[in-house]
Amino acid sequence: MPLCASQVSVVCFDADDTLWKNEEFYRQAEARFAQLLDGILPPDQAIDALFQAEMDNLSVFGYGAKSFTLSMLQTALNFLPPERMDAAARTILALGKELILRPVELLPGVKQTLEQLAGKYRLAVITKGDLLDQERKLKNSGLLPLFEQTQIVSDKNPAAYRALFVRLGARPEEALMVGNSLKSDIFPALETGAQAAYLPSPFNWRHEALPEPENPPYLKIASLPDLAAVLL
Repeated sequence: MPLCASQVSVVCFDADDTLWKNEEFYRQAEARFAQLLDGILPPDQAIDALFQAEMDNLSVFGYGAKSFTLSMLQTALNFLPPERMDAAARTILALGKELILRPVELLPGVKQTLEQLAGKYRLAVITKGDLLDQERKLKNSGLLPLFEQTQIVSDKNPAAYRALFVRLGARPEEALMVGNSLKSDIFPALETGAQAAYLPSPFNWRHEALPEPENPPYLKIASLPDLAAVLL
């Protein structure tokens, strides 16, 4: 579905896996976590047990690397004998810190595209997760000066998008949401009356997985520079 670019005055972006790499590092951490349960659970079962802990903890710990670290600790405690837990806990804490402190790696063409769009559109970021972690990534990305608004939320739903549009002084139909998650970025924004551009990522957390509709009510792009080709 093509965008109606003439209506758009505000372009809002997801952050993780839309502007910079993120999920692939969680997959690497999962694989290293599974090694800690070697001899107790096969790797796929260890990762499944970790995912279940994440789902059980979402309402308590929310999203992000800190929540992920706590879920790794909980899963290890559930399966490891006491004599292996001390070393495992140290490894898990190191994995969590590594996720949090990893340098931001922008996806191809992101900075150039945002600089191009900033000349014609008002830009914003809406991302979910741990406040301190997301603030750090935004600052370290070097992209912060390009955005008029940044909003870090506990979850992405239509109410969160409406609140962002109010802060921007924009009607939903004037807004375009760009992101890699149909569940969090695309469908909730569409529900408000905004337009959307879907940028699939090769790495997706299973919690965010949704099937694509046959006749999608959004634009599908392969990279962020493709969006500039449509809007400019």
